[in-house]
Amino acid sequence: MHSPQPVMDQTLPPDVLVALRDNQDLLVTWWPMVVVVGLAAALIVQGVRRHRRGRRAWPARTGAGLALVVAAGLGLNAWVGYVPSIVAAVQLATAHETVGTAATGAVAPVRITAPAALRMPASTTWVYTPPGYDPRGSTRYPVVYLIHGTPGTSADWVIGGDVAHTMDVLIARHLVRPMIVVAPDVNGVGRWDTECLDSTRGGSQVETYLDRVIVPWVDAHYTTAADWSHRVVGGMSSGGFCALDQGLRHPELFGAIIAIEAYDNPGSGGRAMLTTDAEYAAHSPGAYLPTMTFVHPVTVFLDAGGAAREGDASEAAGLAAQLAARGQPVVFRIEPGQFHTWTTARIAIPYGLMAVYGALAP
Repeated sequence: MHSPQPVMDQTLPPDVLVALRDNQDLLVTWWPMVVVVGLAAALIVQGVRRHRRGRRAWPARTGAGLALVVAAGLGLNAWVGYVPSIVAAVQLATAHETVGTAATGAVAPVRITAPAALRMPASTTWVYTPPGYDPRGSTRYPVVYLIHGTPGTSADWVIGGDVAHTMDVLIARHLVRPMIVVAPDVNGVGRWDTECLDSTRGGSQVETYLDRVIVPWVDAHYTTAADWSHRVVGGMSSGGFCALDQGLRHPELFGAIIAIEAYDNPGSGGRAMLTTDAEYAAHSPGAYLPTMTFVHPVTVFLDAGGAAREGDASEAAGLAAQLAARGQPVVFRIEPGQFHTWTTARIAIPYGLMAVYGALAP
């Protein structure tokens, strides 16, 4: 089987890359951690000096301990890239909506109630509407559904993925058409790692919630182009698996897939949600792709960090080969030097949005 080579030479113009990074600041670098570690060191020295002089040293020691905790958090953020800026940190803390302008879209948290039988916890879904969106207008917009990873929440694509800013930049540069982006919460009751599955062990019915509650609710409350040829499902990590599995198994809902850092099976989360090996195989794209029936072409964007240790790149390459062997359009990227982090997802998502944009119906 011929394996598609990753697209390594597709790079956005420098001005677009600069614009995409406009929403990032020093918070996503190592410098804040270095500064706070320096502060902790200074407090430790002060505490030692005060102790030698017979004075109270605990305030300095306590301050040093707190500084080291903060430094650890800043270092973790620099590694995973989850909070790219102070503005993002404030939005994460306050969970407030942003009002759209002529140049920027709006972002709003909404509550979508699930029937009790689905056993889904009360949660927030985030919705991005593009610049110029008019709920009373006649324009119908494609919808991109983006699924978070594990552990995670619906806010992840707004904060870590910076998707609203990314959409604004791509729309302004005419690289994608205006689209609505929806980020639901797919955590279940008492379980984060649901893989968007319907539990056969008495747990949450996440697949049903996503497909029969979220999608219809969005179509009923926003001016969407409500058919599979105008819908995209995407995600990162376990959300990337979710997008791949849902997109392939529900062609009546989705016409394109963005799978970043995805897997070819539902892993341990799937084992915890499902009862039998047959159920597990039925939700493993690596197992069912060779024999599944495609009722329409499905454009799939696959992306992984080249330095990730979880086997992301090899699994993405295998999935790309299987899809290509079935005649499906595939865009396959490797992000050199990147890991299994939100930094990788943030780098990949503009390319994913552009890849599927061309597959959407006019």
